[in-house]
Amino acid sequence: MTRSRTVVVTGGASGIGEAVVRRFTARGDEVIVLDRRKPGSPVHFVETDLNDCSSIDTAVDALDRPADVLCNVAGVSGASPVPLILGVNFFGLRHLTDRLVPRMNEGGAVVSVASTAGWYWRDHLAEVTRLIEAPDFRSGVDTGTALLRDGKDAYARSKEALIVWTSLAAQRYRGHVRLNTVSPGAVETPLLPSFYASMGHAELDPLTELAGGRNGRPEEIATVVEFLASAQATWVNGTDVVADAGAEMAFALRQNSAA
Repeated sequence: MTRSRTVVVTGGASGIGEAVVRRFTARGDEVIVLDRRKPGSPVHFVETDLNDCSSIDTAVDALDRPADVLCNVAGVSGASPVPLILGVNFFGLRHLTDRLVPRMNEGGAVVSVASTAGWYWRDHLAEVTRLIEAPDFRSGVDTGTALLRDGKDAYARSKEALIVWTSLAAQRYRGHVRLNTVSPGAVETPLLPSFYASMGHAELDPLTELAGGRNGRPEEIATVVEFLASAQATWVNGTDVVADAGAEMAFALRQNSAA
């Protein structure tokens, strides 16, 4: 019989986060949702604002047991103000992870939802490094806001920073917990219209075409999250797993005339 685990999920009230909650509850895990909104499913809920370090600290202190798995799913689109994008998508996530990981059971896993918008992190490594090197939430948001005036760019950098930071943190926490990211393409969630508003059909439609003519479903991303948190993925660490039906790779190859 599989041992029941304690799984913390941010953004578990809707979209991919809600699908992640369903996956873990279906296997008998105890799920704790950190979100601004109460989820519809009957799980333990701690109201949490990832754009507020004091709210994050209060949520962590409220947890009455060590976690086995942390799923960082909450996020906002590029249609949001730049400070909010940076705060929720990276600096709040980083603060929560650094607070929670030392309290997690050995052998646990952290899985964070990034995005294929972070695909080109190598091209922006100087800016990404400046974000990662910011010592705390406030200075990080201030640094990023000075660098990035556009929500679309801020979204991309926040996800690029998450991918790179996760690889670095995976080495720092190696032997205690594993850390990986999942990068979905466009997914049919309540947030999708705001992605089209900030990124535009001209950018997203070709990727949808290369993905087979449809966007992803939340449960298709949740299955990848579940795998990365499982005992079957013990040799996967510091890695970004792209889940977009191959669209981003096909697009990159087409842009470089390799296909």
